[in-house]
Amino acid sequence: MPALAVLFLLQVLSSPPTAEPDRDCFVRENTNGVRVMRYIGDRACVDFGPVRTIEGIWVNAFEGSSFHEGAGTLDDVRGRPHTTWLTFDDDSVKPPGLRPTQHPPHAHRLTFVGRTAKDMQRKPLEGYGHFGMSPGLVLVDRVTEWRDLGPIETK
Repeated sequence: MPALAVLFLLQVLSSPPTAEPDRDCFVRENTNGVRVMRYIGDRACVDFGPVRTIEGIWVNAFEGSSFHEGAGTLDDVRGRPHTTWLTFDDDSVKPPGLRPTQHPPHAHRLTFVGRTAKDMQRKPLEGYGHFGMSPGLVLVDRVTEWRDLGPIETK
């Protein structure tokens, strides 16, 4: 089986990171004759703390989303390990000009109303974001301020 197919299969079969046993976080669907399980989203399946105003630097890259709360400049981000996945969903309110760029990796200074997962210390493959590799998760409800900081090198 090709590597890409194996990765896709692992992603489809993985369970939601913090779903409680009584939550059904997947919907069965048929796509082109193939039965798949579609994850209904973090907003419905992750236990979050209270809504609050959050500031920091977001580095958005292909298959990566790294948020550094409290960082004010790119120098604050350099050398920091990736720990938190930042996510937007259909209910997130973004300003019209905010069009996240992934390639090359791009940095944005954000202030937003959002919430962090109650469990911000998940193990690899049991975490959040792409393949569950992020220990923490931040969900954006509404962006209040943003500034494009331009392309950034990632490791």
